[in-house]
Amino acid sequence: GDLDSCDCDVPAMSLNPFTARREKREAKFQEKLAEYEEAQGTQGGAALPPPDFGAADPPPSYSLPSHEISYDAEELNKYLPQAAQTEQTPAALANWQGSTTYEPPSRARQCITKLQSGFMLGGALGGAIGFLYGSFAAVRYKHVLYLPIAVVQFGAGFGFFLACGTVIRCEEAKPALLERRAD
Repeated sequence: GDLDSCDCDVPAMSLNPFTARREKREAKFQEKLAEYEEAQGTQGGAALPPPDFGAADPPPSYSLPSHEISYDAEELNKYLPQAAQTEQTPAALANWQGSTTYEPPSRARQCITKLQSGFMLGGALGGAIGFLYGSFAAVRYKHVLYLPIAVVQFGAGFGFFLACGTVIRCEEAKPALLERRAD
């Protein structure tokens, strides 16, 4: 049963595609080595130059173009479309009022943003919990529609309550803060 102890005359086959190339190079090398040793024996020990064992051709040399290209001197506008070759005025800003100061969003805008982010956070958390419960219910009761219903119900419920909780935190500006703004 052992394959290594087989006295078969079947040559070993390699799956490597480069094995045949390597074996050819080794055969050439052995031939040249035999020729060199034979020549050494006939010369009577006289030193011969070392043989060329079929060294690979030197790698091709690549060189960069010798001339420099000056992109500053060349007119590159010829590659642009006709509409882009004419001078254009910058687009006027729609909401430009001429002031360079930052005006923070209004209190109502801040509260709506908080309400929206609270609802999204609660909806995501509730949807995740609804997915867990819905998966359990769908498997237990063998009815796949429990899953989306649970996700929507839990997401809407958690989203509503977290939105309410964040809106409660939309409070009036503190009187001390108002006094500092007046100064």
